[in-house]
Amino acid sequence: MPRFFATGEFYSLACAVIWAVAIIMFRKGGEKVTPVALNFFKDAVALALFLITLPLIGRSLAPPEYGWREWGTLLVSGALGIGIADTLFFASLNRLGAVGSAVVDSLYSPFVVLCAFLYLHEPLRLPVVAGAGLMVAAIIIGTAQGAAPPDGPPAAASAAAHPQRREAAVGVLLGLAAMALMAIGIVLAKPVLNRVDPWWAATVRVIGGTALLAVQALFPKHRAAVAACFRPSRVWRLTIPAAVFGAYIAMIIWVVGFKYTAAGTAGVLNQTSSIFVLILAALFLRERITPRKVVAIGMAFAGAVVVIL
Repeated sequence: MPRFFATGEFYSLACAVIWAVAIIMFRKGGEKVTPVALNFFKDAVALALFLITLPLIGRSLAPPEYGWREWGTLLVSGALGIGIADTLFFASLNRLGAVGSAVVDSLYSPFVVLCAFLYLHEPLRLPVVAGAGLMVAAIIIGTAQGAAPPDGPPAAASAAAHPQRREAAVGVLLGLAAMALMAIGIVLAKPVLNRVDPWWAATVRVIGGTALLAVQALFPKHRAAVAACFRPSRVWRLTIPAAVFGAYIAMIIWVVGFKYTAAGTAGVLNQTSSIFVLILAALFLRERITPRKVVAIGMAFAGAVVVIL
């Protein structure tokens, strides 16, 4: 057991818990802040924390041993996996809710396994595939909802349900795009992560995401929302802790997890965040945990154990 707490698998699981906490806060904050503004605010807070942390722990922002290849790879990784993917994720989260987004998020680990197989030529080990299958099945079982009987006349109910179905479909597509880009971004960075300092790597990835969002924030359609997000307000009680947990603490733990274990394994273990989201959504968003969700939680943890073995 003590050895496990020093492994990449442990850090990947810890990242899942911390990210789940952040998602609940992002879900509440997203009710008042647009996805682009929320993502830019999140990354700006995280970047400030990383830039303060680096000299305190004896790290340099421009180590002489790292060249344009390391910088370029991590900046592109951050632009894709943070700058674009997180904005799409927040837009999906707003449409599907915390529990609904957990279904779509279940495709993150298969995307990572597939990208690692295609780009890094990591073998598709049976425990990883079996664990991924168990966890995807668990999330689908735990978040699938039966159709509620419509209220009012059938024609009116059908008309009201159509926009909801369309919004849900858009949310699913946005979530799928977000998961694919997150997987591509981290697998693209994997070869560089194997040989660089994780604190420096996390900082450069956040720089890549923040730089892309800074350009996007200049567009007229986003200026007012971004400016409002950076003005002190009550929503800071959610957005600042969410940024610290989700973009600072979870980010460095996420990078360490990928550095010290295979990308496919880390991706599957990161996926347990969806299960923790179910639990926290019930506690803080007042969503019920049904017996089906309890079974799903057991299946997900079984999948995580299979991956670790």
